Amino acid sequence: MGQKVLKRLNTPKFLQIKRKHGKFFIKPSPGPHTKRFCLPLLHVVRDLLKIGVNTHKEARKLIGLGHFKVDGKAVRDKGFPVGFMDVLSIPKMGKFYRILPDSHYGLILHEIPEEESTFKLCRINKKTTIKGGHLQLNLHDGRNILIRVKDPKNPKEDIFNRMDVLKINVPEQEIVKQINFKENNLALIMSGKNIGQIGIIKNIKKLFGPNASTVSIEDENGTFTETLYDYTFVIGEDQSEINLPKVET
Repeated sequence: MGQKVLKRLNTPKFLQIKRKHGKFFIKPSPGPHTKRFCLPLLHVVRDLLKIGVNTHKEARKLIGLGHFKVDGKAVRDKGFPVGFMDVLSIPKMGKFYRILPDSHYGLILHEIPEEESTFKLCRINKKTTIKGGHLQLNLHDGRNILIRVKDPKNPKEDIFNRMDVLKINVPEQEIVKQINFKENNLALIMSGKNIGQIGIIKNIKKLFGPNASTVSIEDENGTFTETLYDYTFVIGEDQSEINLPKVET
């Protein structure tokens, strides 16, 4: 059987663990995000939200009462992995957050207005054709969306491509908008040494081999950054679809 805790030495460096926390740390449960790049819900409640919860027991009790929602659904699992682009809602406090990448902390809670908590952005990581000629879109957060096709021989509904981003309602999972992965659109670097950087896609270089393709992004200061193809996440066309942290000058 797997252990329910992690040794502190084995936790990802970006977790904001208190210096005097102790030897062990909460282990993320299996879920939509990888264990090496997520925030266990108990860690969020106890250590990041600053709501007066100081112990494991207090945080676990609040979570068990269903006070916290992820993407519009109440979560009672203390180890639930909250990850990139997830929306964390605390209705009783009127607080809403989106999980975004950050160059210093890896992942942060960015407070957003309530009206923005009703949707999230999801990247298409894979597209497959299933029985009946229908399409299944496999998104970055582990969810799947079925696109029904009227005529498999002429699938006019097949307008989706890998790396495109969908703006979807949560928890209904209805597609509101599609943002194409292409040059001149706004993108966010979601991983790697340049994590958290935002800019306009200036060049997409597709090459053969794993991790060979790259994307060049220009930020608002005119600085160019080259990153891996799979590290790029489009967030808008002329402007961002989501509220972003203010850049400190």
